[in-house]
Amino acid sequence: MVAVEAVEIKGEMLLLNVLHLHSPDTVKIKQGLQSKRDSLPQLFANSPLVLDGAALGNACRDLDMQALRALVLDLGFIPVGMRNLPEECLQSATQAGWAVLRSPRAVPPRVERATAREPIASQNPSVEVVDRPVRSGQQVYFPDGDVVVLQHTSAGSEILAGGSVHVYGSLRGRVLAGIHGDTSARIFCQKLEAELVAIAGNYRLLDEMDTDLKGQPAMVWLEGEKLKIAPMF
Repeated sequence: MVAVEAVEIKGEMLLLNVLHLHSPDTVKIKQGLQSKRDSLPQLFANSPLVLDGAALGNACRDLDMQALRALVLDLGFIPVGMRNLPEECLQSATQAGWAVLRSPRAVPPRVERATAREPIASQNPSVEVVDRPVRSGQQVYFPDGDVVVLQHTSAGSEILAGGSVHVYGSLRGRVLAGIHGDTSARIFCQKLEAELVAIAGNYRLLDEMDTDLKGQPAMVWLEGEKLKIAPMF
């Protein structure tokens, strides 16, 4: 009889929300995190959360790690761990029950892909072409490259791509490009009406973005940690 292992561990890349801490004040942290949660509860309900302390620096010594973990749980998030903490704060984080994560490696530059106006061959293994509308409740998940939708996407739909996303019609619902950390990924569409756009984990609700391009052909890209929007034509 062949023995079967009781468990199996595999490394996988998962999409996680990252909370970047800019203050050790847990009251301010709770207010900011609660505001984000309440703005889109269907996205953040029971959502895994990584906390990044790069912007804190030595101020992490003033951070109550136990209170921080408690408020994350109270707000309905699942605390995964902390990263980018100075050496002197690692022990207090682990004593409070936090896992200490390694910082993500930088993604090497990749060849710029076709824009929305250029033809893309469907036989390209790094491109997933969807030739029908993406309906509400449907998800397109392609972690290995670009996603091209030849028609529109509906409110309540979701697109997740390792590379860029091209939509040749109205873009509604949620669209997340560069889900493995590719900061060169972009989002192209003929009509920008998305509920949420994200590139390499940096996301914005369209209603929160200062732009007059809603309903217009647009391109979204990442500049530093800030999403930018420009007209397509």
